[in-house]
Amino acid sequence: MKQKLLSFRDSFKIFDEDDQLAFIAKGGFFSIRKGLTLMLPDETQVARIKQKLIAWKPTFYITLATGECCKIKKCFWPLFTSRFVLTTPKAQVTIEGDLLSHEYQFSVDGEEIAYVSKRWFSLGDSYGIEIKYEGDIPLMLAAAATIDLVNHNDGGAFDSD
Repeated sequence: MKQKLLSFRDSFKIFDEDDQLAFIAKGGFFSIRKGLTLMLPDETQVARIKQKLIAWKPTFYITLATGECCKIKKCFWPLFTSRFVLTTPKAQVTIEGDLLSHEYQFSVDGEEIAYVSKRWFSLGDSYGIEIKYEGDIPLMLAAAATIDLVNHNDGGAFDSD
């Protein structure tokens, strides 16, 4: 997942393991709440991410093309970690990362289902993402993009860790 270095909106290109364009994520130009649309290269929408406008903790809703609606919320406890909870109709996914917000483990009942790692020496933000189950790809990519939105705040309504 690579974020554009200069952009007036959040924008990502997501490549597969063969370095072929697999997904595109685009945000709006100007909006009260943050959001992204995750699409295939032919611009078929696979997920929509929208920030909950009024919330104590940063909260986003992810709606998949299948109609499945999920919620991802940042947790402020335990201290000195970066933690999110992704609630889906099927399971609750715990997302835990390091203090610098560069690596995350996604797990359900102790089983790792995805792992995100930021590349340190690249122009723009660049992440490597491993996803265990192929059917989880759109949701895990949308969750990773949401975490980036939260942790790399550009003067929005909330601060990063």
